[in-house]
Amino acid sequence: MEIAIGGLVLFVLLLPGISFNKGYFSGEFSRNYLSTDFFGLLVNTIFPSLILYLVAFPIIYFLWGYFYDVRVLLGVISSNDDLVESSIQTLDKFKLEITSFQVILNVLSYLIGKLSRNIILKYSLDTGNENFQFDNIWHYLVSARFLEINNILINDSPEDVDLTFVDALVSVDGNTFIYTGVLIDYQLGKDGTLDLLIITKAQRKKVTGNNTGTYKDISGNYLVLKYSDLLNLNFSFIQFDETLDANGNIVAVQARMIS
Repeated sequence: MEIAIGGLVLFVLLLPGISFNKGYFSGEFSRNYLSTDFFGLLVNTIFPSLILYLVAFPIIYFLWGYFYDVRVLLGVISSNDDLVESSIQTLDKFKLEITSFQVILNVLSYLIGKLSRNIILKYSLDTGNENFQFDNIWHYLVSARFLEINNILINDSPEDVDLTFVDALVSVDGNTFIYTGVLIDYQLGKDGTLDLLIITKAQRKKVTGNNTGTYKDISGNYLVLKYSDLLNLNFSFIQFDETLDANGNIVAVQARMIS
């Protein structure tokens, strides 16, 4: 029973950090948090929780005069029976205030985490500083941000990309084919590695030996390529440059690879 209560108290104390990380590692980075080992998960949770509590305590005290005493929670798992009973009575007396505080703090923690993530991506803080980089190499490869990390782009930025072409070399029943199309999405596996590529406007041609064919359209709205079947991948990042007339109307569109 004491172990169960102790685990519950620890969970409550760490919940703001968990909420922060759920927001920070959302979207394409959601598997980063889940794939972390227990020790790394604990460390990544303790520090955000500690910071969020330290910020929240003085705010609620000065605004509402409410003092959130963590010692009451810790008293529940004390070996002193009198302290345990006193702590439980205090928790029961202020259960509405404590519950409200925890709900508000955890919602704000999630939003702060998500806002931090969005700011880092919007201003490319992760491509300029490795301390902000997310542990998802495929996000950087697929979005062209890997080019920015390695200072390969001179005239353009990843935000200039209008679409991404994929050329995938695939082995099927002893024959080798090139599949090409416009990337519309990708999916990571449970271990954080690439699992699926989803392309549209798909075509393929046979390239086995000297028997090289021509590209043929693949009917359907989109094609799913499984990464385990791929021999290699090529990404081409395209921007459409528009030519306008004197009235501001588009008279020509030219596709070019970003550089």
